[in-house]
Amino acid sequence: MTYFDPWTGFLLTGDTVYPGRLYVEDWAAFTRTVDRLIDFCAERPVTHVLGCHIEMSRQPGVDYPVRTTYQPDEPPLQMTTGQLHDIRAAIDTVGDRPGRHVFDDFVLCRRDVPEGR
Repeated sequence: MTYFDPWTGFLLTGDTVYPGRLYVEDWAAFTRTVDRLIDFCAERPVTHVLGCHIEMSRQPGVDYPVRTTYQPDEPPLQMTTGQLHDIRAAIDTVGDRPGRHVFDDFVLCRRDVPEGR
């Protein structure tokens, strides 16, 4: 679920996008969602894109290990609408390759579930 606060311009994206590992089980649905978020932002004054947590460090492409509880060098939670475009470009870069794909501000973890399961 995504919420938009028109008073602050905050777009709250939950686990959809945030500075961290984005686990994707349905690549097509994730792509459509990111496209909808980009379209939404183009029509509204979005000031910040806010996910629910941070897993990246301030060093580009470096995330904290899973289950890390002390993250002293994490970037701010807020992302920009431009970073949504970065995620969309990363989707095209990853294409149909499953696995862990590291980018400066996030990691795409494509783990599609085979059809019929």
